This record gives sequence, structure tokens and C-alpha cells, in this order.
Amino acid sequence: MRSEKNIVKLIRSQETKTDPQTRDKILAGAFAQLDEFAAADRSARPMGLFHRIMSSRITQLAAAAGIIIAIFITADYIGNPVQICTIALAQVSDNSSLEKFIDQVLHVNAFTYCYRRHTLNGRPDGQDRSETVLYIMPDHGVRLGTYVDGKTEMRTFLLPAEKVKITVLPEEKQYKKDELSEQTFSQVQREKDPRGLIKQFLSSDYRDLGCAMIDGIQSHGIEVANPGFFQDTLKNVVGRLWINVKTQLPVRMELEGTDIATSNRIRIVTDEFRWEAGLQKDDLGPFIPKDYVLEEPNKKE
Repeated sequence: MRSEKNIVKLIRSQETKTDPQTRDKILAGAFAQLDEFAAADRSARPMGLFHRIMSSRITQLAAAAGIIIAIFITADYIGNPVQICTIALAQVSDNSSLEKFIDQVLHVNAFTYCYRRHTLNGRPDGQDRSETVLYIMPDHGVRLGTYVDGKTEMRTFLLPAEKVKITVLPEEKQYKKDELSEQTFSQVQREKDPRGLIKQFLSSDYRDLGCAMIDGIQSHGIEVANPGFFQDTLKNVVGRLWINVKTQLPVRMELEGTDIATSNRIRIVTDEFRWEAGLQKDDLGPFIPKDYVLEEPNKKE
């Protein structure tokens, strides 16, 4: 039998091509192994076949490899490259992989993403939705635009050097400038940064969702559903996180729960991530049209 190290290496291979002859050989070998386990099991009752197969870590990985290979080979992938989802197996074989993944996400220097919020049981026409596009450079600030039912509601700029939040209101042709305390500014900036929630996902007890194509990207998913998750504004929350198999960076986050303030059922989707987006400091603004009027400044909060 292959060593555990070789089995993991095989599972992690990203380009596996097959033809009918290779398929038949692999399937024949898999069935032969199952026959051997079954024969050994007959003299070892009452322990079941499944428990014997899963009793050692090496055979667990061998079984996982066999299952994954069989699924892909017997599908419509013959003769084509096979993308194998490896994140969960990487975590099994390397206890430090989770910490490395979190560290990789936290050290991204610039990124953009889209945040969508939809009230599921709100207005009867089903148009109660908001969408926010965010541009983030953790050391230089945040720029975001918020749209409600497809209409621009506001644009916001967080400027860390001055500890200032500027809010531009197109309908009123006005803008506000709020000076914030160090603590308040840091809190507002954290709320706009999805990486804290990503870390919370991976620090929680989660259910493995396996592999799926998300926005055209081969991804691996996990689901979190427990009372302590995302409890500040929503209750009874179910959250899903999908991670790009190739880059091992987040692709999409989904949250669904009951708004504590309104009791409405809310769905939140965070996606369209562009990690290491190549932003420059000047891309973060602020951008204020010349004919907009400044509201009376607010005092530091």
C-alpha cells in the first residue's frame, strides 16, 4: 500500500488525465481492495466492514482517495483535467494549515468586494435590497458605494490618517464630514473589513459542504450554524464560506438570519472578491463633486 505521504500527494495533484483503460484499471484495483477488506471482515464480526476500513489513518486517506478518484473518473471527465478539492484533506494532514490560511488572508494589502443585503420578508414587491461595493487598503483607508434597489444612496470614505469619515449624499448634493475618535474609527473600519468574519468562520465548529462551482470557480465550502455565531445584529444565523481551491482565498460568504432590531429575515452575500487588487492610495478618495455642500461638521464621536 502507498505511504500516507504519497496518498496525500496524489489527492492534491491538480492535473489528472484519464482514459478508458486507466479508468478500468483503477476501478478494478479499488474493487479488489474492497473484496480483501470484506474477506478479512467475515472472520472478525461483530465489528462492521466500515469500522475496519476506517480504523487507521492511512486507510482513511486511501478510502478518501478511492472515493474521490471514482467519482471524478465515472463522471464526464474522461480525457480532461480533473480539479480535485484539497482544502479539507490539507487540514487533516497538516494542523498548521488553518493558521497559515488565516495569516494569508490577513496579510492581503489591497482588495475589493461586493456586499449585498436582502430582506427576505420585507416589502411585498421583493425589491428591498441594498448593495455595497468596497475598496480596502488596510493601511490607507476604505472607499465604498451603497446602492438601494439599484439607485445610488451614498458614497463613504474612511481616512485613517485624519480619523475622518466622509459621507457623500447624491440626492441631496451634500456631504458630511465626521471626525471620529481612535476607538470609534477603528471599530468602523473593522466593520467594513470582511476578514474578521472569515476568521470567525474558521474558528467556529463547522460542517464540511464539499466542492462546488461558485461564480465559475472550483470552491470548497463550510457551513456554520451555532448560537454564538454573528450574534451582534442577527440571530439564528446560518453562514457559509466558499474558498477557491486553487488560490485558497475566499470566494463568497453567505449569511442568513433574523434581524434583531426588525425581526425581518435577512440574507447577506459577500462576493466578487479581488484579492491583491492593485489599488493605489489615490483610488480611495475622497471624491466630492464641486457643487456639493458641506453639512455642519459633527464633533468627534
